[in-house]
Amino acid sequence: MKRIRKFWKSAKDGSPSRGSPSRPETPSPNNSVRGATPRAGSPVAVSALVFNPLVPVPSSPHIEPAQTKTTDTSTNNWKNLDAFLEALKRSSAFSPLVSAIEDLSWFIRTYESASTTRTEYDGLRIKLEDLFTNLRVHFVGDTPPAMTSSITNLCEAIQIELREVYGTKDRNVISRYLQAEQDLDKIVGCYRRIEDHLERVMMNASLNTWRIVDGQASDAKLDRLKPSMSACYDSAQANVVQRRQCAAKTREKVISDLEAWKNRREGERVYWINGMAGTGKTTIATTLCSTLDKRHELGASFFCTRSLPECRDVKLILPTIAYQLARFSQPFRGALLQVLERDTDIHTKLPQVQLRRMILEPLQSVARSLPNNIVVVIDALDECEDGNEVGQILQVLLENASALPIKFLVSSRPEYHIRQKIRESKLESQLVLHDLDEKMVEADIATYLRAELAGLSVPVTEEQISMLVQRAGALFIYAATAIRYIRGGDSLDRLDSILKASSTGQGTLNQTKEIDLLYEIVLKSAFNNDMEEAERNRMQLVLHTVVCAQEPLTVCALAGLLNLTSARVSAALKPLWSILRVSNSDVEDRVSTLHASFPDYMLNSSRSRNFACNANAHNATLAKLCFERIERHLPQFNICNLPSSYLFDTEVPGIDEDVKRHVPLDLLYACQHWAAHLELSIGQNQEDQVDSLHGFLSERLLLWMEVLNLTGRIDKGVIQVNKATSWLQTKHHPENTMLLTRDARRFVTLFATSPVSKSTPHIYV
Repeated sequence: MKRIRKFWKSAKDGSPSRGSPSRPETPSPNNSVRGATPRAGSPVAVSALVFNPLVPVPSSPHIEPAQTKTTDTSTNNWKNLDAFLEALKRSSAFSPLVSAIEDLSWFIRTYESASTTRTEYDGLRIKLEDLFTNLRVHFVGDTPPAMTSSITNLCEAIQIELREVYGTKDRNVISRYLQAEQDLDKIVGCYRRIEDHLERVMMNASLNTWRIVDGQASDAKLDRLKPSMSACYDSAQANVVQRRQCAAKTREKVISDLEAWKNRREGERVYWINGMAGTGKTTIATTLCSTLDKRHELGASFFCTRSLPECRDVKLILPTIAYQLARFSQPFRGALLQVLERDTDIHTKLPQVQLRRMILEPLQSVARSLPNNIVVVIDALDECEDGNEVGQILQVLLENASALPIKFLVSSRPEYHIRQKIRESKLESQLVLHDLDEKMVEADIATYLRAELAGLSVPVTEEQISMLVQRAGALFIYAATAIRYIRGGDSLDRLDSILKASSTGQGTLNQTKEIDLLYEIVLKSAFNNDMEEAERNRMQLVLHTVVCAQEPLTVCALAGLLNLTSARVSAALKPLWSILRVSNSDVEDRVSTLHASFPDYMLNSSRSRNFACNANAHNATLAKLCFERIERHLPQFNICNLPSSYLFDTEVPGIDEDVKRHVPLDLLYACQHWAAHLELSIGQNQEDQVDSLHGFLSERLLLWMEVLNLTGRIDKGVIQVNKATSWLQTKHHPENTMLLTRDARRFVTLFATSPVSKSTPHIYV
């Protein structure tokens, strides 16, 4: 901080002061409070700019405008604009800003040549010229600001303002346009809004000083938040769960309504999309994120999913959003770093404390630097594990929504704990997908079906399309699953089996009867009567494992965990491709369920009946398989052949490649998730399970710790032993097993929190 103040002081002493006129009567498009601008060079600390929204942006030290050539030879009232533009052109990094300032310069000069009444305009010109001087200071220094998404967004906002006023570059058209007095008022208002955008650009640029002071230390502080990068809408893991955008010419009204909400200056800051499973919430959210991202309007995204541990942990949502916002906006980054400086463990606090201190307060403190149309998207909130914490996050978000300078879009099923918080807040900005206009939804599903089934060898008739649409109702997932099933074999026979099937069976819920029927058709086709008993059992084992797995596994990892060959696992999966997906990841192909509605179906015996998966029983099986997989591994000691305990793991040449080679995914899965499966195996054969746990703790604890430490997951080991201890306390257990568990908890905690964990061989020393 002393260095920052010294920077401002030296700027003051080395340059003559040139203050910007105050602008107390200038309207602000977002009605934010503005005071008079301080004289140039005043030593306003950067921290004051970050944390006090009432402190105005300081004028930068005066420098002489560069001597530039101008296209206007008769007069040049815009020397500082020309100098700023010329300075920007020296670096290709500023191309978005160059484009915006070039457009602004052209329109300004066109206005001057067309307009005859410019009294109010002249005063605005003086203010803008001072602003261009200040901007030039920040962009020509030794450490110019980075072109963050926030600055790029503001550049595009300037161009949008100009297009909305003129709509053309034809000078004759503009000259005629400027004759009416009300048009003059509109243009002056446009330039005032542009002035506001430029001031926000300068706020972002001035706070670039934080990058100079902090350097790599600031990145390290942000990394301590431990964000879930897998939860970003476009992460590599998005391929694993195969998120898709809306098909062409579908959901256009829904996306249009969301765009209108985003652009509305007034109104509610939180929007809730809700709908039953399969109505297309995630597809809509993905489409919106992609659109916003291209326009630099996406502040952050967190896509929850049961398929990935780091995407279903509600504790990671707020740290991840804060981390992404810090990447989006330099001023927010500075504000967040101040919070982390005061409390490095803020990301471990209660959800309401995290939201207030990591997001709300920093956002409010830098509101004047942010664009007006930023959105944070949280998708599938219902898929997080802790419903109580989800409710807490939603409650504090809704309670503070009116004070937010950005907007939040939240999607979920209408689960009670979420619906109740929405109802209590009286939130009106809602979209219920299963209650949308029936004709509109049917038209969208029909469009999707026609496009996807167009490539079949025998054309699908409009009557058949219409019948599929009727069966789908509001469920896009029905259409998607039907398409995969039809394409997976004899298309006409499979289409015919869907259309002729009856949904009059007992036990199915009215809301889900059609999707239940479709899943039953697919499973009956897969488990056909010609199948050998052993083959049927293998397919069931593989299917139930995919349904109950804590994260998606590759075919090879499934084979290793289940102690089968990869060929047999692949053969078991092939008939199930209509309801399972194998990702086309660049790294590895992982197997998961096509949609969250399928595990819902499989785990509800009243819906899936003969095909039901008993979650308790299969989790007990998986816990046993995890213990057996760890037991089978050879060697059981120093699996990466580390040469010495005197070296940190990171100092061993080729350590990353060695870990990948010696720790296969099935072993890593077993080491990460045995405790979760044990915890979920309620009411199963407890004697066998306790024996398995006892053998693991007494003979393979150190190998397990070695795997976790080598892969950077030793901190998760403490959580697993705690789960095992809690599980054991609910059982009739031998005292020596409980003592082993407590000893293991102490040892793992001590090692994980000690510097010796940087060298894995110290487990054995």
